Amino acid sequence: MTVESDTLVEAARRFGEVIAAERASTVAALEAERAAAIKIIAALRKENERHARASGGKFVVGLLLGAAIGAAVVSMAVSEPGEETRVNLKLKADDLRTNLTKRVQVAIEVGKRAAAAAEQELWVQYRQRVAPNNP
Repeated sequence: MTVESDTLVEAARRFGEVIAAERASTVAALEAERAAAIKIIAALRKENERHARASGGKFVVGLLLGAAIGAAVVSMAVSEPGEETRVNLKLKADDLRTNLTKRVQVAIEVGKRAAAAAEQELWVQYRQRVAPNNP
């Protein structure tokens, strides 16, 4: 071999060693990052579970307290007997049904009028396109 080819072979060998060392350090760095990420995920899961256990009790207490207050308010507000309450609820339901029926009928009529007006407008536009020179 010549001096130049020996130099090239030596440079290629060194380059290969550098690449191998770089590859090994990159793999080691990636393994370290992966291990750190796994530890972080485990810590976050543990914290999430702890938080869920702590807040679950507060929710149940709040729910029970709200139900108790609501029951107390309803019992104080309803001073009429059961039969009278049922009659009043039936009357209110009948009034609501009548009112709703009237509103639906009015809405249907308004919709019919709007559809008829739109139909007339479309016919006018159609006639203008078909016979633009006819007055």
